[in-house]
Amino acid sequence: MSAVLRHRDNGQEYGVRARYMVAADGAASGIRTALGIGRTGEGLLSTQRSILFRAPFDEHLEHGVVQFEIEQPDFRAFLTTYSDGRWVLMLSDDVGREEDEQRGLVRKAIGRTDIPIEPITTGRWELAALIADRFSSGRVFLTGDAAHQLPPNRGGFGADTGIDDAHNLAWKLAAVLSGQAAPALLDTYDAERRPIATLRHEQLFARADYKAHLKTPKPDVPVLDDIALELGQLYRSAAVLGAGPDLPPARRPDEWAGQPGTRAPHLPVLADGAERSILDLFQRDWVLLSEDDLWAAAAGDTGRRLGVPITFVGIGTDAKPMKPDAFPAAYGITATGATLVRPDGYIAWRTTHAPADRAHALTAALGHPTGAGQSPGEG
Repeated sequence: MSAVLRHRDNGQEYGVRARYMVAADGAASGIRTALGIGRTGEGLLSTQRSILFRAPFDEHLEHGVVQFEIEQPDFRAFLTTYSDGRWVLMLSDDVGREEDEQRGLVRKAIGRTDIPIEPITTGRWELAALIADRFSSGRVFLTGDAAHQLPPNRGGFGADTGIDDAHNLAWKLAAVLSGQAAPALLDTYDAERRPIATLRHEQLFARADYKAHLKTPKPDVPVLDDIALELGQLYRSAAVLGAGPDLPPARRPDEWAGQPGTRAPHLPVLADGAERSILDLFQRDWVLLSEDDLWAAAAGDTGRRLGVPITFVGIGTDAKPMKPDAFPAAYGITATGATLVRPDGYIAWRTTHAPADRAHALTAALGHPTGAGQSPGEG
């Protein structure tokens, strides 16, 4: 595809050709509209105004709190900071105000009149809940608010969902563009991310503060823990082998036990002479974990056969857990089993015990999401 880009500083235009496009152009995404992708959800909840200002009262940040809900008898607002002297006051109305009025509202919110308030700019945005009907169309992929408009809440579902989109899509694009995976891998982006956005939309309106926005009553939905939604989400797609329908969409991380489709569990380990998290070992490549060093040869053989780099990490040799027996308990495998971790830190496959032919099983497991081999299932 071809695109014309305009330099933000000098306005100069230039053309580029690309195989793929990532549409991160916000809730009013022109790209999503041009593709004819609709949205469903609770829709517009309210129109918000914001005042960006600079003020020297960072002493209120000494305890690490950076977000404040303002609740006064005749005034409600939300205050947060960029931690660089700039603050944002958010107001749940749609009223334009002159600078003197803005200063007055800021002073009312903070309850102080003894410090200078420097208004920088104002904003107007829509508080809405809408999920795109598709997160991709051909070679175009929607991310962030272009894919899902989720109201802000204490769990951070809106921003974090967008960050997770990019985290999920980036390694898949890299694998396809480098020739290490077939383009079909990109189909798993919608399969994995859209259900998560839909789940978070549902969970927002299961909570009391947003339930009040519902236009029509809905059956009560069990409220999931914020930590479960943020760090314990489950992916189901062709890039995951063994995420069965019996598993819930999310659990707290400490309630999972290394099931495929979940984040690889954190474990303190001794690696390269220092205490680290095992998560630090997951960077760009696929990683195979096992207490059985015989898997090292299988990883090398599979990597050469498929042309996909695999890093083998021997548990107890390359990485030593700080607590005995912590690894099999966290990852749900025996001393001869193995776990395959994707470049984004999610578990793609595991076998609880060593199969008769390790290299064959691993080749089939890795070949499934990358476009070669057959699925061996979960052992």
